[in-house]
Parts: sequence; C-alpha cells; structure tokens
Amino acid sequence: MSFNNSNKIRYSRKPLTTSCLLLRQGRSIVMEVKNISASGILLQYDEENDIKLRVDDFCVLEIILNNNFNLHVEADVVRVSEEEVALKFIKIPEEKQIPLWELLGEHVDRIEK
Repeated sequence: MSFNNSNKIRYSRKPLTTSCLLLRQGRSIVMEVKNISASGILLQYDEENDIKLRVDDFCVLEIILNNNFNLHVEADVVRVSEEEVALKFIKIPEEKQIPLWELLGEHVDRIEK
C-alpha cells in the first residue's frame, strides 16, 4: 500500500506501548512508540540519539507488536523535536496491511477533526 502525499486526512491515533527499530542510511536507533494511525506513527527517543533526522528523511521501521509479528514499513519524517519524531507511512507491504488494521481496531477508519 502506498500513500498519496496530497491526502490531508488525519486518521485517529491509537496509543501504543512497544518498541520500534528505525533504520536510516545504514544506521539504527531503538525508539518507543507513542501512538500509531492508519497513515503514520509517533516515536519517542529512548536511548542516546546519535541519528540526526530531518523532515522528508526516508526511514525503514520495524515495529515490534508481539513475539510472532513485527510490522515492517517504509516512512518519511514529517516532524522532529528533541524528544520525538513523527513519520508518515509511504509503503506497507500487502501482507502486513490486515494485521495493522486489526491492531488499530476502531481507530482504523476514524478521522480526527
């Protein structure tokens, strides 16, 4: 699944407590997930941050959901602060879409105003 950048819909975010491995240009950092939506994710740094992220940086994310399932997605950075980074999904493998929608539950198609 690919996302159209011109789409300005803001999907409801689901709070989530789990870890995420963010990969950028051969480097990686473990981050904590604060929330997730159908179109993106908000991550919080949980270790010394030596990766300098900028808006529009391309990243690969491995979101650890349970012992049997990790969500692998491609994403672009949309916002960066000292404590956290927001990313929008640009590609979710087809076989991972249904598990993501199941994880989101009622948040999957809810729009924020």
